[in-house]
Amino acid sequence: MNKLIKLSNFLIFSIVLLAFFLSNSYTNISNSILSILPDSQNKQILQAYTKYSDSKTLFVSFENLPKQEIKNVEKELLDIKGLHKENSLDRKALLEYQEKYQLFLKNIDEKRLENIDVKEELVKIQKSLLNSFFPVLINKQDPLNLFEKTKKERLNKNIRVYTFDKTINSLAKYKEVYSKIKSIEKKYKEIKTFSTIFYFVENSQAIKADVNKIIIFAFLILLTLYIFILRNIPLLLNTLTTLATSAIISILVVTSIFSEVSIFVLVFGLSISTVAIDYMFHHYMHGHYLKKKAFNKEVFFGFLTTIIAFIAISFISFSLIIQIAIFTIISLTVSYLHFSFLYPKIGFTLKENQKTNSFKFKINKLYILLFSLLAIIYSLSNISFDTNLRNLDYQNKNLDSLNSHFQKELKQENKVALLIESTSTNDLIKKYQRVKQTLPSLNSSLDLIITKKQYEKTKELLNSERFKELKKELELHASNLGFKKDYFKEAYSLKELPNYSFEKLKELKINYFEYKEKNYVFLALDIKDYEKIKTLEFIKPLSMKFLFEDSLNEVKENILILGTIALLLIILMLIFITKKKFLFALCFLLFPLALILLYSNFVSFNILHLFMMFIILAISIDYAIYSSKSLDINTKKAILFSLLSTFAGFGVLIFSKINSLYSIGIVATIGVLAIAFLLIFLKRSSNED
Repeated sequence: MNKLIKLSNFLIFSIVLLAFFLSNSYTNISNSILSILPDSQNKQILQAYTKYSDSKTLFVSFENLPKQEIKNVEKELLDIKGLHKENSLDRKALLEYQEKYQLFLKNIDEKRLENIDVKEELVKIQKSLLNSFFPVLINKQDPLNLFEKTKKERLNKNIRVYTFDKTINSLAKYKEVYSKIKSIEKKYKEIKTFSTIFYFVENSQAIKADVNKIIIFAFLILLTLYIFILRNIPLLLNTLTTLATSAIISILVVTSIFSEVSIFVLVFGLSISTVAIDYMFHHYMHGHYLKKKAFNKEVFFGFLTTIIAFIAISFISFSLIIQIAIFTIISLTVSYLHFSFLYPKIGFTLKENQKTNSFKFKINKLYILLFSLLAIIYSLSNISFDTNLRNLDYQNKNLDSLNSHFQKELKQENKVALLIESTSTNDLIKKYQRVKQTLPSLNSSLDLIITKKQYEKTKELLNSERFKELKKELELHASNLGFKKDYFKEAYSLKELPNYSFEKLKELKINYFEYKEKNYVFLALDIKDYEKIKTLEFIKPLSMKFLFEDSLNEVKENILILGTIALLLIILMLIFITKKKFLFALCFLLFPLALILLYSNFVSFNILHLFMMFIILAISIDYAIYSSKSLDINTKKAILFSLLSTFAGFGVLIFSKINSLYSIGIVATIGVLAIAFLLIFLKRSSNED
């Protein structure tokens, strides 16, 4: 029976691990930056758009490449399954439409209409037909060029655009295509290639390598702590097993509640699970695993206060925060139950270490509190926030540079992509006209749609007396000059108003996709123009930055209220537990907070800076309770070892190249150093040396 108890921790882990693999829950874990966004209608639309085939394109620059090599590259690219290039046949319907309805798509040149000499213009046409060696194309609908020519932006001939079809829809497929494209790029070094799917491939590889490096580093720190300082390998093995068990149970719970869980939640959750080692150290260093002792109330109160804080913030309507809060609550609860109730039954020998030297220099708590309050007030007046979600992701400078290059070459700099939501083509036309009222100079593919108002205006013009006379004059002079009868029959003739459907729009190369019985049409415009129309309810941004900002604006009041409630609960718990030592304990809350906020004077804070700051406060309360009750040599050792474990869990993230993880790591490191400073230098009482 005793042997079974000693192995119970490993048995529990085996059962939990088996459940994890059987549940297949790890398939819900996503490394997409989109998974950080709250589950809103706009996020669902953005996800639907990413699955739409025309949303995934490949840009290739052939600058300084001979024509034959361009053909060779194109052939090799088009041999890749799932990659296509638009050809002239694809644009046939569009060109025919533009030709047929050109008079309704252009504006009349009033000045030219007023001064036109029909005979003189026909003589010019006749001369060009008789004298040109090559066939001359005459615009038979507008032979007199009375309608203004549409200004066409010159396309960059060095850049070709290719489209991925719907079969390229997973990370495995992205990797396969990426590998083939890169092998072609190596063969023809002059070409440049870029696609947004490259981010998925390269960033996932970089994140994986970065996380593996951090896990190894954290493991080495823990190994050093247990083998060289504590010299207790059985305790190390059991602790790692408990942390793994708590993390797996947390993953099972979170992935069963949410269909998509960000890998950042997983990394953050695994890091925060190491905080539970604090519970183990305070039991272990005070001999609770050596012989039966009274229930450790200080550890329980520390655990309870932390859990209450996380329960409070779990009500914030932001999926990233909710997922992390639930993960933390489950993880810390499982670990606490293990360390408080299972480990005393297993039993671990306490290895005596050399006596820790105490620093004689001490600082009065009132000085610490005064400094903290002044630093907090100063920092809050200067704090700035970074709401760009892209800045949390891995910063792929090479791809960012390529993206900027193609945007510049294609004149797409400072553009924002968005969608117009509509229920029908008539609804789309009305909504686009509302956009045009605000942005009259806007040019887009939707300008190909002829509105009823446009049609009636052109119809009235073509039926006017001026045009009737013009057509008679055209027929008369054409006959006198020897043109074939009915040569200009189509000139300035009326056409029926087209009947538009979404299938018709597709023929006109107007990109749209259908989602939940609504249609979404793509539009690109300048950021400054987006600011003017963003309040329109049918405008849906495709920018994660804007979605993230909108999501934060929706929950910022919620965050403020629940954050304040959580902080008040922590302070009330602190007053209740520490009583006369409240000011001493308060130093452990305010001093780390002050140093973290001082750091905000040098960088813009993102959501993970703020969230980690709250985590440090939740952790600090444990140390505040332990230190206020007793600060003997065993308590000091327990706190120092716990801080080292916290650094192994969070602080090592400071070495990450991913900004989201670095943000967590830097705040954790500042917090750990602040608590260590208080532990060494804070004067416990007025009569302490």
